[in-house]
Amino acid sequence: MKFGCTGNFEKPEFYDILGKIYLFLKDFGHEFYLDSQVILIHSEPWLKDIPTMHLEEIAESCDILFSIGGDGTILSTIRRLGSKSLPVMGIHIGGLGFLSECTQKDYLTGIDQLLNGKYEISDRMILEVSIQRSKVEKYYGLNDIVIDHGNTSRLLKTQIDVSGEYLNTYESDGIILTTPTGSTAYSLSAGGPIVMPGLNVITVTPICPHSLSARPITISGEEEIVARFFEDQSSITITVDGQISIPVDYATRITIRKAEYSARLIRLPGSSYFQTLRKKMGWQGKVR
Repeated sequence: MKFGCTGNFEKPEFYDILGKIYLFLKDFGHEFYLDSQVILIHSEPWLKDIPTMHLEEIAESCDILFSIGGDGTILSTIRRLGSKSLPVMGIHIGGLGFLSECTQKDYLTGIDQLLNGKYEISDRMILEVSIQRSKVEKYYGLNDIVIDHGNTSRLLKTQIDVSGEYLNTYESDGIILTTPTGSTAYSLSAGGPIVMPGLNVITVTPICPHSLSARPITISGEEEIVARFFEDQSSITITVDGQISIPVDYATRITIRKAEYSARLIRLPGSSYFQTLRKKMGWQGKVR
């Protein structure tokens, strides 16, 4: 098998995990390539032995890509892959994380399962946001698209239409449009529902709405959502997966839909969504 690897090279743990994966796979005769954009800041001689390849080449020629870091690292990895269908296995460094399949403690066991074909692939919805200005700009997010009032304290008045039908006009701090994968991120803290990853739905969650009756709503993933603004508010911001921010003005038309491609995440034997949810959410199962 051929494996690629990328990740958060600013974390010192990255290099320890990278080295062990490289030697482990090398011992079994598998090919391993490091993302050429990873800046090797350490000077150990063995790092020079690892062949590098641009991520686009890895996506074309490798079977699986390792992403070492937190959930944010996986989000940026998926965005860099774009429409390439390379399966990604996350190896988690740090605290709270929902997307990684392995941790620093068990990743070699997980890789051994990969080598023996004991894994499944989970397809995850990606959102496409089109920003209509002088030309159409498109961005893609695995977690969410957030529309907010930027650096002002004024409420943002946003009209939301669903496939040409008027839904509501929200006066709020903003609107979160989330995939099932992103339902445990920003949307959850804003009062949105937890949605199982395999469902084909998009959730619209207002952020601190002025009206108590303005509640989150979950709609089919086949719908097209359009956001419009009413007031000359120059600080409106579109944020993709919490990582890319695009300033827009009130005349901008925002369209959100399910992308034509999906992300592919590796799932190992014994992996349970509910078990992960209980662990990450700190649910104790006690009735009080």
